[in-house]
Amino acid sequence: MANHITGLDHAVIAVRDLAQAADTFQRLGFALTPRGHHAEWGTANMCAMFPRDYVMLLAAEGAGVEADQVRAFTAEREGLNGIGLGSSNGAAAAESLRGAGLDVPVARSLSRKMDDGVTLMFSEAPLPMDATPGVKTRVVQHITAERERHPQWLDHPNGAVGMASVTAIVHEPPELTPAWDVVFGPHSAVLTDDTVTVHTGHGLVYLTRPDELTQLHPDAELDELPPAPALVALAIQVVDTDRASAVLKANGVEFSRDKEGTIRIPPSEACGVFVEMVRAK
Repeated sequence: MANHITGLDHAVIAVRDLAQAADTFQRLGFALTPRGHHAEWGTANMCAMFPRDYVMLLAAEGAGVEADQVRAFTAEREGLNGIGLGSSNGAAAAESLRGAGLDVPVARSLSRKMDDGVTLMFSEAPLPMDATPGVKTRVVQHITAERERHPQWLDHPNGAVGMASVTAIVHEPPELTPAWDVVFGPHSAVLTDDTVTVHTGHGLVYLTRPDELTQLHPDAELDELPPAPALVALAIQVVDTDRASAVLKANGVEFSRDKEGTIRIPPSEACGVFVEMVRAK
């Protein structure tokens, strides 16, 4: 475990209308947390929680630097706009990354007050873009982790149990491996042909050229991609792809399946994100 980082903690999907996005993800078969409010950021979220990680739907609702960044992003499109990396000691992680030569600020407090009255506490430290080039990233420590995994939040109709990977399109993947190795440790970023697979300790990050995205995600529509660099795809592990498929069919969601059973949902059905559902290992 390099730099006190445990791996992928969450993926952030920036949306314009949180209620509408929640409806969309409930149609995909996800159970969501109550709405939460970040007083420090001016944003609101709802999350699909899994035992070790989660997917966050994030919208601007007030004043703040983060809210302004979400508004700027969603003025162009909705979709994945960042990831969080987990740590059991956010202050030590930030210090270690600074020791590795990265311009990482001191970890700061963040709260999330939920509509059910529960307040969750975190520490977070954003990483500079040259640390994880192509992907907006922050390191997060969950101070109140024991409050975040209510059984009803983990019981997803589609059988989802965690994230498998996120995929970003970038211009020159091979050139980015040294930077990612600084964050996750030597040889964490593995180059195969021209695609980089970053082994985070929990979950994978793929870096690929736009015209080679279909090598990873065969049904992706290349002519609909945002400009690189951009996060574009999210793979979710489910206990049974037949069960997930039945939920999607019942809810009228457009999707395809390959002969192995992998489900592929187009961005038009998932707030701008190409979503795959794969059988959990």
